[in-house]
Amino acid sequence: MPEFEEHEEYELIEPADFLPRNPYPLDAQRMGIDRWSDNSGLIAIAASLNPNKRWQRVAAWVLLVIVVFPVALTLWYQFS
Repeated sequence: MPEFEEHEEYELIEPADFLPRNPYPLDAQRMGIDRWSDNSGLIAIAASLNPNKRWQRVAAWVLLVIVVFPVALTLWYQFS
């Protein structure tokens, strides 16, 4: 049986080592947004888009229209 030295350092496994990487940007994490927040899926999708890819840029514009259009329509009905 091998003998262990008293001063040998071991790396302990933390519970956070088993969790997946947090997909949210740092500013969203500072605001307290995590996977259990409302509409966090839209934030995760938007954060994963690459602006150098044309179709992902189109997807970002479509997401923007989907989010802004209902708000603009509601404001239009409120003020007219």
